[in-house]
Amino acid sequence: MTPPAADSGRGPDLDSRRALVRAATPPRNGIDIVEVLSNHRGTAGHVPLAPQQRTLLVHLLHGPVPADLGTDRIRVLGGVRADPRLNPVRVTWAYPALDVAGGPGTSPVTGLKGVSAADRTLVSQALGAERRDGVLVVRTSSSGDWSTYVLALLGPGGHGYPPGFDELLSREPFTFTVDCPDPLDCGCRSECPPPPGTTPQLDYLARDYPALRTRLLDRFAELVPNWRDTSAADPAVTLLELFAYLGDRLTLWQDAVAGEAYLPTARRRPSVRRHARLLDYRVHEGCAARTWLTFQAPMGEAITLAARTPVAALPTLPTGIGEVSAVDALHAGGTVFETMHAAHLTPARNALALHSWGDVEACLPAGTTTAFLAHPAGADPGLAAGDVLVLTPVDEDETTVTGEQARRQAVRLVTDPLVREDPYATAADGGPAEVLEIRWGSADALRYPLPISRRRSDGTAGVAARALANVVLAEHAATLPSTALDPAQVPQGRRYEPHLDATGVAWTDEQVDPASAASALRVDPRRARAQILLDDGARTWRAASDLLSSSRLDAAFVAEPEESRQVQLRFGDGISGRSPAAGDTFVAYVRVGGGAAGNVGPDVLTSILSTATTPAPGGVQVSNPLPAAGGQEPEPLQAVAELAPYAFRSQLRAVTSADHAAAANRVSGVQDAIARRRWAGSWYSHEVTLDVTGAHAGDDTVTREVHALLEARRMTGVDVALTPPVFVPLEIVVGVCVADGHLRADVRAALLRVMSARTLTGSRGFFHPDNFTFGQSLFVSDLVAAIMTVPGVTWVDVEDSEHTGLRFRRMGRPGAQDVQRGRIQAQPREMLRAESDPSLPENGRFDVVLRGGT
Repeated sequence: MTPPAADSGRGPDLDSRRALVRAATPPRNGIDIVEVLSNHRGTAGHVPLAPQQRTLLVHLLHGPVPADLGTDRIRVLGGVRADPRLNPVRVTWAYPALDVAGGPGTSPVTGLKGVSAADRTLVSQALGAERRDGVLVVRTSSSGDWSTYVLALLGPGGHGYPPGFDELLSREPFTFTVDCPDPLDCGCRSECPPPPGTTPQLDYLARDYPALRTRLLDRFAELVPNWRDTSAADPAVTLLELFAYLGDRLTLWQDAVAGEAYLPTARRRPSVRRHARLLDYRVHEGCAARTWLTFQAPMGEAITLAARTPVAALPTLPTGIGEVSAVDALHAGGTVFETMHAAHLTPARNALALHSWGDVEACLPAGTTTAFLAHPAGADPGLAAGDVLVLTPVDEDETTVTGEQARRQAVRLVTDPLVREDPYATAADGGPAEVLEIRWGSADALRYPLPISRRRSDGTAGVAARALANVVLAEHAATLPSTALDPAQVPQGRRYEPHLDATGVAWTDEQVDPASAASALRVDPRRARAQILLDDGARTWRAASDLLSSSRLDAAFVAEPEESRQVQLRFGDGISGRSPAAGDTFVAYVRVGGGAAGNVGPDVLTSILSTATTPAPGGVQVSNPLPAAGGQEPEPLQAVAELAPYAFRSQLRAVTSADHAAAANRVSGVQDAIARRRWAGSWYSHEVTLDVTGAHAGDDTVTREVHALLEARRMTGVDVALTPPVFVPLEIVVGVCVADGHLRADVRAALLRVMSARTLTGSRGFFHPDNFTFGQSLFVSDLVAAIMTVPGVTWVDVEDSEHTGLRFRRMGRPGAQDVQRGRIQAQPREMLRAESDPSLPENGRFDVVLRGGT
């Protein structure tokens, strides 16, 4: 199998591979180029009676052509027409060029089946005095369309590739119909933009003492320009700090004047939480962040890592400290994460090189879901479906992870790796290497291009990216030693509502989505539970979100944090939840962490800590190549007061067409949905039409989720059917005036790129499917604005005229005064498109007529 091709459809650049195969010892053969003989009438060298564009000259790297390479081992694959009856391209005959046209000192072979005198003349004129011993002549049953085909040389029995041939060079892409000069560059270029910059987050709601003091100092400096003394002993500063303190107190009182009996006026967090729960709204208390940790096991040693192994980002610690625990790290101001599951670390999975098949400047484009790994022969990393890898670029030493953090990405394998054969693959130590093909899901598709090889000083391909396979999921939480409650003993004759001595209790989402590496980092704070366990000597008590569904024997309690993050515990009354017995003594086991503080940057979690029972494993290195994500602060009370009343009004059924469309829009991957009610002959049916995002195009998972959701919400006696959108192809031809000093070919290339339907680097083309949805019209102003962004464009003509050849209409229909109206109107179920694919003209086209320029 060949490496994944770039998004241009032309395949990877195999010039470096051909140079590698030519210089190999022992030599191997392969396809150099595939030449299509046009033989158009009226052109120089036209041979009568010879067919047009049906004769292929396959130039091999080395001659002679193998004698057993016949018609049954040559295939023409590809094309955009999946049905071979619509576009049949088969091989009629195939012979060496020396047999067809002869050579210096040799005569052609007579009696070749299907070869005419015109064919011999056509091949002889095309080859001229060139070397003919390494050329294979192939005759096809018909010529193809504008799409890309692949000529494949097969092995014995029509499988694999011929003996002595290189696997990658046994196939070559080509097209039948490129017969005139094209000003566009057909080369494959993979752009690797720099990582985007970040913007600082500003807090506009600060009303506490420091914020008021800063604003008062700034205001006082404006009123008294000559004042420069900011010392705390200055009388003016003292007065300003007193005013800031009073302002802080007044703000607090203003927020607490209302009573706690009603949701809109409650200010204490437990009160708001209980009011919202009665409205079927769950208030979340924040959530702990997650990240992927990569471990480096010492050479020659495999280590089993226990669950909840602490890893921290530590500041500089005092000298003389031995084993560092989580408590020591927290006291020193560190950030502690714990692994969420056990893992087996092996040296073979420390770092696997991404294989480039000899390409000295290979780059995986954005959107890639497959790659190749090289590892030393005999050192099997043991990868399997479900494993998570972190793809990361490395420095010129080919081992050190670089600072290009935006190009790092975690991917989860969806299939077991496949072993591929590359006799030229070498490991880091120079020995032979085995190549593995890995695949991951579309949800983990590369967000940015990833260079995987670089040119060394000797011209060979060096490793530019590696895959880290000792990967473990971790969350922002640290286990503390056992602590007592306040009070620790259950009183006699009254409710037991103790407080925790520890603050900053972690709230974690205990569910992990295994679908992809990206989904594993997504957390739902409303599913999060307080990380508190209570032990009364007889049973273990666990935290619950509420006690409304608890039975009288359930050992559950509710943790209710205040705004100060102090936590009060509420137990059941013997009806909803078990009531603790008088005289029992509780011991609490708490994990602290969570919140936005856990959203640490990459490469900061570098210290493995010891626990009360297990010392830190020696020789193991750890890091987080990706930033942590998902850490959230507790939900603001104001947001709860605004959202909770609407949660009670949301319905879990679909009655009208708008209800069906609204339910479908809740599914991830659906950009828009519309529905209509129709009579099916015996009952009513709701037809729901989906506009799926480009990233999920062709993914049946989205439609299955929508159908399952609507089936659960539809009314009895009413069917639900999913129908495709009505696509409307457009014919857009505009006139463009090019400024002096700009090449028309460059401007045309830029225009076709900007107005394409493809995903560009960091943006989308104007006619990308995600830019249009149901009933969205195409306005002339939007079209002109997009064209004018291209450098070198000074004027745009948009009209619909048979005289000028310019078009602004629906394809296949006469002009309907769309230019005068300023738009092409789309109906509610219609979606406009202009893909400009010459192989699929029925999908619409966009073209330009250039004037001026160079």
